Amino acid sequence: MKILFLSSLCSTPLLPNLSPGNARILRALRAIADCRVIIPVPFFQAGRDRLGQGPASEIPAVETEPDGSLVSHPRTFHIPGVARFLNAAFYALSLAPMVRAEVARFRPDVILAPWAYPDGTAAVALGQLTRVPVVVRTMGGDINEAAQQPGRRAQVRWALRHAGRVVAVSRALANAIVALGVPEEKIAVVPTGVEPAIFHPRDRALARTTLELSPGPLVLVASRLSPEKGLLHLLAAMSSAGQGSRFHLVIVGDGAQRRELEQEVRRRGLRDRVRFDGFQPEARMPLYYSAADLFCLPSLAEGWPDVLMESFACGCPVVASAVGGVPDIMLLTGAGLTVPPANPDALARSLQEALARGWDRREIAQAMDGYTIADTARRYLKVCQDAAQARVPT
Repeated sequence: MKILFLSSLCSTPLLPNLSPGNARILRALRAIADCRVIIPVPFFQAGRDRLGQGPASEIPAVETEPDGSLVSHPRTFHIPGVARFLNAAFYALSLAPMVRAEVARFRPDVILAPWAYPDGTAAVALGQLTRVPVVVRTMGGDINEAAQQPGRRAQVRWALRHAGRVVAVSRALANAIVALGVPEEKIAVVPTGVEPAIFHPRDRALARTTLELSPGPLVLVASRLSPEKGLLHLLAAMSSAGQGSRFHLVIVGDGAQRRELEQEVRRRGLRDRVRFDGFQPEARMPLYYSAADLFCLPSLAEGWPDVLMESFACGCPVVASAVGGVPDIMLLTGAGLTVPPANPDALARSLQEALARGWDRREIAQAMDGYTIADTARRYLKVCQDAAQARVPT
């Protein structure tokens, strides 16, 4: 099977912060299918953005990955900060020459595009132009946020209805896609597994020493620093926790909200208990999960957060908001508590309860043995095969 993978959200050695989750799926797909990869970068980009990506001039037109695979980095035009409802149109127009040429050379059976807007929306338009069926992988924010914006909702609805197949990472997300008018028979729910070679328990004492962490109870957050992740509510929960339930918090990740969060930490007098470690490479994350007593995800909305799967695979229990696919993930191990989103008092109580419990970390990790990224890739391949065979008319 030949798959043309098209997405601006996929990490590479030169773009390490752009969705490591999509990169893991791509690596696993490459083991079982013939894949060509296009990862566009914006033409207008100066300095360092919130994901750590530098100016487009620093990124070559073709990148060679460590295994010898080639990744094309065409430039896409957009108007920064305004007219976001035009992004899919600009994206498609920018990529049309390369996609048409790649289709002529490679003759893919299907185009796979993670993220519904602008990537998936543009990919469906390009698929119609080249008469190649498209599979769109929806991930959460693209449906819960972008698809709710007036200028983009109709575009996302059109794209998903004209895609050959749509992948949803959770049943909750699939229901939201059905609400957009997409036939349920076109939707495949494929939860994302983990890569066991990377995410497995490490020695806790050594992990804490390596990361130079403070002694005592430790809660970890690994997240993009943006409002929908609910971190302000977590800081409020820290303030309301009783003196006997004090814990330290390590926040891994970067984003536009970092300065606001740092100011809130100072305002609440939490500077001695909160540490910002910034973005960390994938290979380093198991140290954090292994060192922490608890992982917390206080999000206001989610799709299928890979960080919870990673945490469980490393044996770390979880407290998370009951949004999106989070309740489904919790059922895989039973090693965590869910709380209503945007409720600091409930979050504080659940954190205290979870920290007081005696979790069997080995048992938590073993429960994840059946949820691997290789299995995820096999299911994606089946969806792509179905789309190629169906050739749904547009």
